[in-house]
Amino acid sequence: MDDESWKKRYYQEKSIREEAERLAEEKARETRFRNEELTRLQETLEEKIQQRTDRLRGERNEVKNLHDSLQERYQVLLNKKQALDKKVSELEKVSQYKSEFVANISHELRTPLNSLMILTSLMVENQEKNLTEDQIQSLQIIFNSANELLEIIEEVLDMSKAEAGELSINKKDVLLSDVWRSLQDQFLPVSKEKGVAFAIERSDDLPKNINIDKKRLKQILKNLLSNAFKFTSSGGEVRLLIRKEVWNSGEEFTSEGLVFQVQDSGIGIAEEKWEQVFQMFKQAEESTSHHYGGTGLGLSISRKLARLMGGDLILESQLNQGTTFTLNLPPATLVTKVLPADTREMNHFFVGHESSYEKTFSGQRILLVDDDLRSTFALSKLLQTLGLQVQLADSGENALAALEASQDYDLVLLDLIMPKMDGQQVLEAIRSQLAYRMLPVIIVTASDSEADELRCRGAGADDYLVKPIEVSVLVDRLRGWLQSD
Repeated sequence: MDDESWKKRYYQEKSIREEAERLAEEKARETRFRNEELTRLQETLEEKIQQRTDRLRGERNEVKNLHDSLQERYQVLLNKKQALDKKVSELEKVSQYKSEFVANISHELRTPLNSLMILTSLMVENQEKNLTEDQIQSLQIIFNSANELLEIIEEVLDMSKAEAGELSINKKDVLLSDVWRSLQDQFLPVSKEKGVAFAIERSDDLPKNINIDKKRLKQILKNLLSNAFKFTSSGGEVRLLIRKEVWNSGEEFTSEGLVFQVQDSGIGIAEEKWEQVFQMFKQAEESTSHHYGGTGLGLSISRKLARLMGGDLILESQLNQGTTFTLNLPPATLVTKVLPADTREMNHFFVGHESSYEKTFSGQRILLVDDDLRSTFALSKLLQTLGLQVQLADSGENALAALEASQDYDLVLLDLIMPKMDGQQVLEAIRSQLAYRMLPVIIVTASDSEADELRCRGAGADDYLVKPIEVSVLVDRLRGWLQSD
């Protein structure tokens, strides 16, 4: 190879070497630059990671503090809930004790009231003509006071039920005559004592039976009549009107409901006070309770009961001219499952007259079972006055022994609440014997519990009467079961 070729080759290799060195240097610079960039990025990333870590640590501490706070609040709430549960349990027990206490008080008050009212009624009759007018008037005052006491008891019991939301209605087919006759018995003595005329007027298209809660209906009417007599002075008049009236009119149909209307010629109520008298514990004037007495519960409870029965209680009045309370009951009240009305009970207009406990029966034998001496004394006196023979038994065991000794009894009057062997157990024992399957048994008790009545009916009771017994109702029931004319 000549010198020129070597020289050319030398320069080519030199150029290539220089280019390689240049590229290597550029690559080194680029690598260094990238490393520096990566270092800066790493430092920034570490800083951000540290910041993020610090923030998360702070948030975690906040969450932990919040968790601890919520845990503390949860524990406080749990403690409160446990305290409330304990309080609720205590209140439930108190409510149960209260209900039991009220039931016991009701029984303990009704039992002596029963004997008091029966004996007073018999004495007012003065069949032996040995009492003076003053004595008879005193007895009438005792009888009326007992009735007022019974009304107050019922109002207080119902107030307790109303507060607990336990007011209830138990509708069934009942004799309409049971309703007005019991009101007649109660308010005739009041009418005579106050010198206020009293009339019960029934339209001639009424059914014999209606579908209603008889106890609640009588409670409403007794309250309305009591108020009417209370606020009507001597020489005035109180009337109870019973009729059917249009309930709902429309283009396609017209239906009738049952209406009870109590009218009086008393002091009246100013129109602006009409709604106030239906409020619990309220009366038309603050001085009313002082001058006339009363708890201020009756009308409030009466309207609640009327509405529970699907009806309403309406007031119309003019000051110093009189008051009218109208109890409207729905058409369903007239829908019963019993036979149509007996026409002998229609077309009746009753104006106050003296009641009489003449000998209605002809010596039928009654077994009277009651552990309360006052009740047996009063009831036996009444039954004997009515012409019945009475055998007494002061316990369930003695009642069964009396039935075993003689099968000549025509009917059993059986108290429900007795020690050792109660009325239901006695009734079950009676019905277990073939000879007494058809023997009429009427439960006579101070318990007005619907559950007690259902239990007794289920055990075979033919009838159920609550003390104080309404004499006219008792006579009607005895007449029905003894088939006496």
